[in-house]
Amino acid sequence: MGPDFKRLSVFRTVVNSGGVNAAARVLHKSPSAVTYDLQQLERQLGASLFRKSGRRLVLTPRGRALAASIERAYLDLQQAWEGLGDANGREPLRIACVSGFGRYRLVPRLMRMMPPERPVEVLFRTASEVQALLESGRVALGVSYRPLVTAGIVSTPLAEEELVLVGPKTRRAAPRPEDIPKLPFVTYEEFDYVFFRWFEANGLPLPQPWHRVDHFDELEEALESVASGRGWSIVPLDSALGRAYGSRLRVHRPRRHACINDIHLVGSEHELRGEDAALLMQAAKAG
Repeated sequence: MGPDFKRLSVFRTVVNSGGVNAAARVLHKSPSAVTYDLQQLERQLGASLFRKSGRRLVLTPRGRALAASIERAYLDLQQAWEGLGDANGREPLRIACVSGFGRYRLVPRLMRMMPPERPVEVLFRTASEVQALLESGRVALGVSYRPLVTAGIVSTPLAEEELVLVGPKTRRAAPRPEDIPKLPFVTYEEFDYVFFRWFEANGLPLPQPWHRVDHFDELEEALESVASGRGWSIVPLDSALGRAYGSRLRVHRPRRHACINDIHLVGSEHELRGEDAALLMQAAKAG
């Protein structure tokens, strides 16, 4: 069964209006009808979207996730609508990036180079999701630590990043190499590629078993967990040295040789020969 767009719209109205009664006035429906729509949506999803807090309805974690997804979809639709209606508007630069390199190196430099009248749309995704967005045509170019090569998509080297072991700033002493596999680790989406690459480059055995204390979808929450002293992680050096965490994290290198990871620019052959690809190449190499 596909999404129930009618009831998803009711759910969005309840969230944005602040409650069932206010949503009922906006939708010109009775409060009982709005409540019924919410109950049917929860039944279809098999999850509670709201909980009661006194006389108020409060979103559950799944409710918040659904509301955020709906708002992203509406924003995408609004941008597409505005772009089609503006004959003189320039096509946005649409790219999908793996989070570490994109957030902490590429995008800050790109923003300093972009003309103010050119819109930009950046989606931070996993490597597999970058590929899916390219294949669907949702974005024109992707940035990934994997050289994605499929039908109609090619790859070219873009930059390099260093992967490092990080711990809280309060932990001054570096762990001994033989103790690293036993550390409590904080992981994030697609951590396996980054962690395995780092352990291999440093000649260390993978933890058996893993001692994982926290796991997050996003790299930022993992960095926050490490900075708070909850565990250790392996992350791109750019993220560890960023303004948000540079004063709260300590970088540890068991060996003198850095663990270098290749970053690739991916897209169609036509897109990789275009001005946008050249701009991204220039931004990636900017100091």
